Formats: sequence, C-alpha cells, structure tokens
Amino acid sequence: MFRPNTIFFGGKLRRRFLDNQAVELFLQCVALNRMIQLGKLDSYKVED
Repeated sequence: MFRPNTIFFGGKLRRRFLDNQAVELFLQCVALNRMIQLGKLDSYKVED
C-alpha cells in the first residue's frame, strides 16, 4: 500500500496546522478506502 499512497497522495502533508492536517489525513483515508472498495471483487456463496 506504500506505492499507491505516495502516487495518489504524495509523501507528506500539505497543511501547516495540526487541525488541518487531521482533516487532510481523514480525507486521504476516506479516498483510499473508497479506491480499495472499488477494486475488490464481489464475492458470493456458491450453492452445491
């Protein structure tokens, strides 16, 4: 997961103040979780 993080979000935070950094990290987590969810295959139970 290191490579997608550095490609999409860069290696460092852009905001100066701690509160703004927290919001930036939260939004990055939301975006990354969404990208992971979209990339997962749908699985379902197969009946015998």
